[in-house]
Amino acid sequence: MSNSINRQLIIIAPTCPPGVCGVSDYAYKTAIALNKSYKSVKIGIQYFPAATQDKPLSITTVYWKKLLQQSITKGSATDLILNFTPTSYSKFGLPSDLLNTLKQFKTASSGNRIYVFFHETWDDSRGLRIHHRLRNSLIKQTVKSLSKLASGITVVTNEQKTKIEILTNNKKIRLSLVGANILPANKEHGLNSVRKRGEWVTFGLAHTRLWTIQQHLPLIKDLYNKGVIKKIYAIGPLDNQFAAEELRLTKSTLGPDVLVQTGILAPGEVSDRMLTAEAALVGQTADSLRKSGTFAALSAHAVPVICEAPFSLDEPPGCAIFRPNELLNNQNIVSTIEGEKRRLLLHQWFWLTRSWEAIAIDMQSWINS
Repeated sequence: MSNSINRQLIIIAPTCPPGVCGVSDYAYKTAIALNKSYKSVKIGIQYFPAATQDKPLSITTVYWKKLLQQSITKGSATDLILNFTPTSYSKFGLPSDLLNTLKQFKTASSGNRIYVFFHETWDDSRGLRIHHRLRNSLIKQTVKSLSKLASGITVVTNEQKTKIEILTNNKKIRLSLVGANILPANKEHGLNSVRKRGEWVTFGLAHTRLWTIQQHLPLIKDLYNKGVIKKIYAIGPLDNQFAAEELRLTKSTLGPDVLVQTGILAPGEVSDRMLTAEAALVGQTADSLRKSGTFAALSAHAVPVICEAPFSLDEPPGCAIFRPNELLNNQNIVSTIEGEKRRLLLHQWFWLTRSWEAIAIDMQSWINS
């Protein structure tokens, strides 16, 4: 912390609250958590959201170019964290204006340092159309340019780490931590709240909810027939074919009144649902759990998580997750002493390693290393 207290910090993100953007939410909450560690912290964004909010932002927020030009003119020693996704700053994947301004920033002061946080990378799937392949090549060109400017690079999954290591020939790519945008008012609420027996949740975008239900359908049918599951609350957007398929599948399999699609809820309402849910269904891979804000939010609320992840997983702790086969063998395991131990372990893991304070300490350690 002593390395940065006399320095300034600029964090660049696609947008800011109340805009809906997970990367921007991460950037904003990181900025707040890092505020006490720097002489000043400011946020530079690509665009302001059309909506407004009642209270002003607690961190100075302006367009990134204006902010960088001000820094270049002043020449004060500044750390810069760029929160990057492939098309956040250019729909074609090559943000030339940003790259040129970052080069000017880097040379404006010998004390200026750039750190790049790649929240997403490119898609190398087979069968891509030619315009997608062209955009991928531009994205890769951008990643190479940023890696040359960067004092440090970080990602959130091992897959991203490997892709950027191969592309840039940089073997010092770091894994960063992902927090939760939805938290209880008090961290102990997750352990003290009363759970409603039979009420389960899925949470996220419609396609991820659908995949989750499809993956866990044998378990869902078994537990519904045994009276363990009575309602499944699907929290998140409803405006596409995936939401319609989610509803059709559960109606045809379980009946018309089991799945309750809530639509998009305010963060406080989502928190209330998590605090009363008996369990949550998650359909992600072990690697993607690391970057999942949804999984982090469930952990913060001490919701028992059912997910097909190996016991050997250490980050997040695999021993704190319930596997479908365990519930097929023991439908009551969530409410046993063993179940309570796992809930407590998951809750402790989040608040010790994934709170915004913990993330700020981790990021500060990275920058000062």
